[in-house]
Amino acid sequence: MTSSFRVHRHRFKLKPSIQNAAETDALVRIAGKNTAPLESLSLVLSAVGIEHFLDEQTDELQVAVEDAETAVFHLNEFLAENQNWPAPPPPRQTLHPQTPPTLMMLGLLALFYLHTGPWASESRWFAQGAIDSVAILTQGQWWRLVTALTLHADLVHLAGNCLIGGLTIHFLGRTTGYGLAWLLLILDGLIANLLNVVLHRQPHISVGLSTSVFAAIGIFTGLQLTRLSARPVKGLLLPLGAGAGLLAFLGSEGVQTDLGAHFFGFITGISTGVLLGSTGLIEKFRRPLFQAISFGISLATIMLCWLLALY
Repeated sequence: MTSSFRVHRHRFKLKPSIQNAAETDALVRIAGKNTAPLESLSLVLSAVGIEHFLDEQTDELQVAVEDAETAVFHLNEFLAENQNWPAPPPPRQTLHPQTPPTLMMLGLLALFYLHTGPWASESRWFAQGAIDSVAILTQGQWWRLVTALTLHADLVHLAGNCLIGGLTIHFLGRTTGYGLAWLLLILDGLIANLLNVVLHRQPHISVGLSTSVFAAIGIFTGLQLTRLSARPVKGLLLPLGAGAGLLAFLGSEGVQTDLGAHFFGFITGISTGVLLGSTGLIEKFRRPLFQAISFGISLATIMLCWLLALY
């Protein structure tokens, strides 16, 4: 290994900090102020028992001639082991300056519930808009994958998605921009519902925004994974464990809970978050015009799916 220091031979008067040495002993300079933090290098030499002198006036680290080679070896080992350490902190995710229309969207969701009412098999809204695996797979009624996100079985179901989901969706909007956030919620909700229908293997019917809520949790998890990608495996397990814990705590209770939809929402969200974090799409699409267009597409998609469902 090539030495990181050049040894300069000079003669200095010894300082009182070097014990048991003659006043005329030779010292050599092994490091200067441009090499590395001299205090850290001094600690290394102290740890291996090499007497040295840190000259604060000239910013030089000096050792006796006979110790120079050994000192340089230990310091080079220290610098090699600590190269690029500490690692630079991950870039901070700046919040989007625009306030997300979360309350407006959740208010519309609540008004829609007042219009549709709770789950009823004879209700046209649920008959035409709920997830029906048979209708989707055999009749191609793909729009149900979206319309079901706007329906809720009862008031408790609605309240849970508005309270817990509302906070998650609001912060997602502050992170990615409100338009991109709602577009991702619909796309991930659609994909997750489709995966659940295809892999469920049994006919089933379900409704609710919770699939998209867990997609939002997954997006945050995926974003965190990209920020920790350069760290050890145990660092990557932390956001995954946190997301899985939320999935278990919020999405696995109740006889009417569609755990499959929650799970696939979470997995789809992770994939989306990793894509966003690794490509820098969030920063590329922060412009207000893009956010407005994305939000418009989101609303248009919901309305189009309901038109296909009802007419």
